[in-house]
Amino acid sequence: MPPKKREPLGVSSYLGSEVYKQICNRFYKQHSIKLPDHIAEVYKVGVSNGQGMEFLARDPEKFEALLKMPKFAPDNQEHFCDRIASMATKGQGYRETGVPSLHIAVAPEECSVHIDTFGFVAIGPDGQKYYNPDAIQHILDELLWQDKFVGWVTKHSRPLGMLLSHVHFRGPSSRNRYRLSAGARVNLAQGDGWNIGIEATQALSGEQTVAGSIEVYNW
Repeated sequence: MPPKKREPLGVSSYLGSEVYKQICNRFYKQHSIKLPDHIAEVYKVGVSNGQGMEFLARDPEKFEALLKMPKFAPDNQEHFCDRIASMATKGQGYRETGVPSLHIAVAPEECSVHIDTFGFVAIGPDGQKYYNPDAIQHILDELLWQDKFVGWVTKHSRPLGMLLSHVHFRGPSSRNRYRLSAGARVNLAQGDGWNIGIEATQALSGEQTVAGSIEVYNW
């Protein structure tokens, strides 16, 4: 039985989306790629940059050819870290190096793209791909919590999904100098490259911390 054809969104339903605009802006500002020129139909736009969007490419091969540049590292399913971090990827994945990081999946029947706040891929002087420990934070927060759980909630209740998209798991990462702690952060306000929130964590030593802060990162 052939797969059921997905119904595309109306143009007016996603053009005003902040997620759509931020993804398109990053493609153009960082890589001079006009993403709208490569979109035939949009199937889904999430409530956060981490959920991203799903679309049909006008010419998947032409679109994929644009991603074959040093600033994008292809996912390699033979590498354990890539295999875990891209387990939701359909098709060939490409991950932007640095922070934050576009993660794109290209397939003839469907493409997807989202922005990972915790980028964990870098290209060394020898041209090889390297990973940093932020991969753990990415998998727990952006993949399992935001993409899997919050994405599932959003399908049933978009307002609740939008609310939960402001809640994030916090573990050891470059943001806290890999402090051995775990907890959660609630972003009260956020925009391109910044957020204001309250974070509560408990360290392995037993120390508990509750504090408000402003996070600013290169967007």
